[in-house]
Amino acid sequence: MSILTQEWNIQTRALQCAVSGRPFEKGETIYSALYWRDGQYSRVDLSKEAWNARNDNIEPLSAWQTDFVPPPPPAPETLRKDDAESLLRRLISENAPAMRNARYILALMLERKKVVRQIERQRNEGLSVLVYEHIPTGEVWLIEDPGLKLGELKAVQEEVSHLLDGGASTDPVLPIHSTVPEEQTPEPPAESPAS
Repeated sequence: MSILTQEWNIQTRALQCAVSGRPFEKGETIYSALYWRDGQYSRVDLSKEAWNARNDNIEPLSAWQTDFVPPPPPAPETLRKDDAESLLRRLISENAPAMRNARYILALMLERKKVVRQIERQRNEGLSVLVYEHIPTGEVWLIEDPGLKLGELKAVQEEVSHLLDGGASTDPVLPIHSTVPEEQTPEPPAESPAS
């Protein structure tokens, strides 16, 4: 199955250790690992003791440590326009290939707002995939880096603004030119030979 059509449904941060079943305590250092098992991604959250006792021969695709924060109580349902986070969640669940640029821009916006943090960048089937952790819940999101060029950013930003608000956005898309990797910036034009 192609990475573009594959559904990435990774569970949120667990409330207890996957090995011992002991509930995590607020502020406790925990370890999260992402594995590829039976044709899908699987997340495992472990206490420090379980992490240190794990089988080192089974390497995760990605691993990180964080301080455990209990999830916030559920917010009451309200009808409102999409914000960047709810729009990104919807676009991830729909997984439409035509929306990969929008997913990437929304992830960058949320990273700048400190809602998500990039854990690592992976190469998968020739594509660059960014692994993000949603800071409040511990969910893991895999976002394909479409390799946008600087000249393409304005059109994608306008598309995201349109998706967020059906037109003019009250939450403007922040300029992200500083987050585009250097290898994707256009090269300066060659100088003409002197006549």
